[in-house]
Amino acid sequence: MKKIERLLLAVKACLGTPFHHQGREPKVGLDCIGLVIVGLRAAGMNVRDRLDYGPRPDGKSLIEGLEAHGAARVSDIQAGDVLLFRYDNQPQHVAIATGEDTLIHSFAPARAVVASQIGDYWRRRLIAIYRFEKIVSE
Repeated sequence: MKKIERLLLAVKACLGTPFHHQGREPKVGLDCIGLVIVGLRAAGMNVRDRLDYGPRPDGKSLIEGLEAHGAARVSDIQAGDVLLFRYDNQPQHVAIATGEDTLIHSFAPARAVVASQIGDYWRRRLIAIYRFEKIVSE
């Protein structure tokens, strides 16, 4: 099975998991960063985790974390990409794209890991798309 397939299966298996700030356990509790970590680890990446952030993570730290793990900023959305969204005028939320127009994320207002369309609401907040080429290409 390809790495991208393992990543997508892992995040889809998390659907319905309750939202929990700094959560890292599928079916028990995940936050948006935790969901991304679960997916990346399922794809075979050795991800360094941090739990020293508040309910509204610092956008600079999110970007630095993605880039430190080898993610490159791209302009088009593909399945497996990490989408970075802004709230309060800075990056504070991440999701995994499952297609060009769909995503899965652990979303506090929904109180769970949910699938969503990438409609106007999310497109207005999307500020960056990151791709792990070593996951997509293998």
